[in-house]
Amino acid sequence: MPKGYIIAHITVTDPEGYPEYVRRDTPILQRLGAEILIRGGRSDTVEGATGERHVMFAFPSFEAAVAAFRDPDYQEVAKIRHACAESHIVAVEGTDEDLPDADGPLGFLMAHVTVTDAERYKPYVDGNTPIMRGHGARYIVRGGRSELLEGTLGERHVVIAYPSYDAASAAYRDPAYQALVPTRQAHSDGTLILVEGA
Repeated sequence: MPKGYIIAHITVTDPEGYPEYVRRDTPILQRLGAEILIRGGRSDTVEGATGERHVMFAFPSFEAAVAAFRDPDYQEVAKIRHACAESHIVAVEGTDEDLPDADGPLGFLMAHVTVTDAERYKPYVDGNTPIMRGHGARYIVRGGRSELLEGTLGERHVVIAYPSYDAASAAYRDPAYQALVPTRQAHSDGTLILVEGA
């Protein structure tokens, strides 16, 4: 069964109050099956705009991810986040791909896009996969079910895991990939973020 993920992009507005949210939400989400994949590491928003802090939790299923977010204990603690930050949060269904093997923190390319012309967007999808795979990519989220939980994000969500942040950055900056970017940008709107894993 594919995993489910909660992805959050957060801009902290009260840096003194926010750590209390992190301290209290972590044990609740872990009790509900969460594995922390990304939590505030190094990042670079390479296209578009989003929050300053990026978080991703893995759950046993899409249903488990949505249920964890809606859990009354979590919702009580989320009141602290609401008072201390602006958040954009989505639950997404994963693929059957596993995370890559790594000696240190993984790297991720996260994308939230709204496709405006699916037929003209298709060459981008077909062309980018072999380039990304050449850098060790694993597509752990690729357009499956999703549910917007807070804020606004694109309609299609993709998360690509790499053996390191440097590998994710190299994949995005690969000249062959950059040659495809104008096709994606002409036929979709969105945000792409490079993020270091936990």
